[in-house]
Amino acid sequence: MPTCHFIKMNQKNIFFRSPTAILICVLILTGWTISALYFEQSLFASQKSLRLPQLGAATGELFVTHEWWRLLVSQFLHVHSLHMLFNAMSILIIASKLERTRGWLALLSIYLIGGVAGQLASVWSNPALVTDGASQALMALCAGMFILQPRSRVAWFAGLIVAIQVALDVHAIAGIKAGHLYGFVAGLLISSVLWFLSRSKAQSAKPEFQTSNH
Repeated sequence: MPTCHFIKMNQKNIFFRSPTAILICVLILTGWTISALYFEQSLFASQKSLRLPQLGAATGELFVTHEWWRLLVSQFLHVHSLHMLFNAMSILIIASKLERTRGWLALLSIYLIGGVAGQLASVWSNPALVTDGASQALMALCAGMFILQPRSRVAWFAGLIVAIQVALDVHAIAGIKAGHLYGFVAGLLISSVLWFLSRSKAQSAKPEFQTSNH
């Protein structure tokens, strides 16, 4: 009984302390559900990439139409169900840790800016292809873990995610995809700024001691 009570309390603490991380995960799942319903497909069927721009995926056309909102919306659309679930669960684990330790604003800064930077790089490098998925934002979050929580066990998990992504990219295109690379770099930069600001705030909060000679 005490063990069950502890598990319930721990789950409740995670929910209340990581609402933003949970919301991101829910939005990814919602994006998948909306796609399946809109195209009248099974929840387990792969989506057709060429049709996803109808729901907000990005292509090189955004440089002409200036529909920049697609850089955000496209992060919640996926082609394959397993890829979507992998991203959603990985983001939930890493984002929850960042939110509990650094706050929701830091989490959103890394996720949104890193994700948008990754999507933009992906569209710029391959304007003829459809850009979608949360992998770019996930790479930014992994970078955030390396800078802000390097000693955490979740940082090891983030390292595994990066290794898997690099291996998949090398297998697919014999290199690293621009979206993943720039998403990661953006995450490093944003996290470094956040680390510097928190360190400066902590130092300024320290009391100053005056010494006098008698």
